[in-house]
Amino acid sequence: MRPPHWISAFALTAGLLVSFGVISERASQAPLAPDSEDIASAGGVAPKRSTLQALRAAAEPFAHLPAMKRAVAATPATLPDGTLLQSAKVTTTSLGPLKIGMTLEEAADALGLPLIPLGSNLSGECAYYRPDTSDATIGLMVVSNAVIRVDIWAGSTISTASGIQVGATEAEVLEKYAGQIESAPNPYTSGKVMTFTPIDPGEDLHRLVFETDQSGRVIQYRAGQFPAVTWPDGCA
Repeated sequence: MRPPHWISAFALTAGLLVSFGVISERASQAPLAPDSEDIASAGGVAPKRSTLQALRAAAEPFAHLPAMKRAVAATPATLPDGTLLQSAKVTTTSLGPLKIGMTLEEAADALGLPLIPLGSNLSGECAYYRPDTSDATIGLMVVSNAVIRVDIWAGSTISTASGIQVGATEAEVLEKYAGQIESAPNPYTSGKVMTFTPIDPGEDLHRLVFETDQSGRVIQYRAGQFPAVTWPDGCA
């Protein structure tokens, strides 16, 4: 298929400008030519330097088109804001690439995002941080500069590795973690606190804790080290 006339014209113009830019670049490296006064005195006509400079400036962007194309091709299709978190899964020991026990610096590097404080208890032994994204439904409990718990709050779409997320029913939790859930009344929500205790080696000191409301749906959940993961009021 033949390209439209305007594209052909644009390409021709671009080619001429690039060629002129290359010629100008080579000319700038050659010995200096006589100035306009010398040419005029010899009966010649000196070109206007402002015109040459304008044409060369116009050709400059076209000369860098290949590099610009490579830069665009290397740019991710989506912004880094929360992209790792959008596909992250929660386990008893991790949130995607973030592993329970990492330092704040290691956790920020793993997520590719800065971690910003929640509240003002930064000088205390226990404090909360969250990834610096537009999604404010994730909290990281930090004790002595180590992430020991991950909280997933109402509004989040992040799920566990078994597919449980906020809004799931108690029946779904019991089905996904059959035989490994201990339930207790939740005095705050009139629902339940449902605790999953893993049996896999290396995970026995960690837990998943789901909180449900009076309608029997998960309103928030958390993962991390025992006993901190069981604290209903976080750092309080």
